[in-house]
Amino acid sequence: CIAAVVLYHGAAQAGLTGWVRGGFIGVSVFFTLSGFLITSLLLREHSTTGGIRLSQFWSRRIRRLWPASFVVVTAVIALSARGPLSATGADAIAATWNVTNWHVIAGGDAKLLQTIVGPLGPTWSLAVEEQFYILLALLMVAVVRVRRPHRVLAVVAALGIVVPVALSTMVTDWQPSLEFNTFLRMPELFAGVLLAVWHRSRHRVGLGSTAGDALAGVGVAVLVGLFLLADYTPPWLLRGGYSLVAMVTAFTVAGLLQHGRVAAALAVRPLRWLGTISYSLYLVHWPVYSVLTSDRTNLDGVSMVLLLLAVAVAIAWALHVLVERPVRRMDTAPLPTIAVGLAVAAALTVLSLVAL
Repeated sequence: CIAAVVLYHGAAQAGLTGWVRGGFIGVSVFFTLSGFLITSLLLREHSTTGGIRLSQFWSRRIRRLWPASFVVVTAVIALSARGPLSATGADAIAATWNVTNWHVIAGGDAKLLQTIVGPLGPTWSLAVEEQFYILLALLMVAVVRVRRPHRVLAVVAALGIVVPVALSTMVTDWQPSLEFNTFLRMPELFAGVLLAVWHRSRHRVGLGSTAGDALAGVGVAVLVGLFLLADYTPPWLLRGGYSLVAMVTAFTVAGLLQHGRVAAALAVRPLRWLGTISYSLYLVHWPVYSVLTSDRTNLDGVSMVLLLLAVAVAIAWALHVLVERPVRRMDTAPLPTIAVGLAVAAALTVLSLVAL
């Protein structure tokens, strides 16, 4: 999914608008994968320890996500102060505190393009995920106290899919909230939650490698087809379409979890490596693209795409190796980790106000 997004943005920057037309759908796929992975971790913690410690969950999220994000926000502030980028103080603050999606909505139609195509615009999807993580962790703390936590979680997740889709279909005119509102994008994340509940259920029906390969193969083909051919058509996507994509993603992952031939084909080393740096790559790719414009490089077309990808991947790898991976491996106590994270976020807020 990260390849679809960076290729989509790179082709757009290079004037190749017909290439990877549906690459933006990679964000929807990532939502569902995130819902699955985080729910799986929380369910595993509950089954192992008998409970869920929120302080440990928050500290793990901070170590995993904030350091690389803060480095990128700092770099964007520096490049926007007197350089080639044009982020505002509000953009930087919203990205720092994971509320870019609400910042986009608050700007309305008049500032939509200015904000979303700004160097920190793509952080709206990271904001949606972070906000969902908070809600999901609190939900899990409540759910594990009941007699049948898996069943209750499945019911809540099903409602989290049906209710937002029903509400979105009632909106007649397109507005930013349809695309960027956390509540209305929850179906894609809750699809991952349902998948995790199914996967960790003791009574689930196994698919077998043959059925798994068939399911995964069809799912991968559909997703690749969407990445290559789908047009950006909000009337379809924002009124249940993204939820259908989420269902395809969930069924695809269910097939891959059978560890058949399709799973083995997707586990080749280059793809695993790309997945390893995917978070850093998502963070850096749009600021890199915003600096390396056609006017500055005198390039366009395929050569432009290759340059953008090469630079973005190189910087993402450096960010992963130097910042993301070392901090994630630190064995620090939860409360000091949270305190340091909040202190750095506060310092970035002040820097944003002063510099921009």
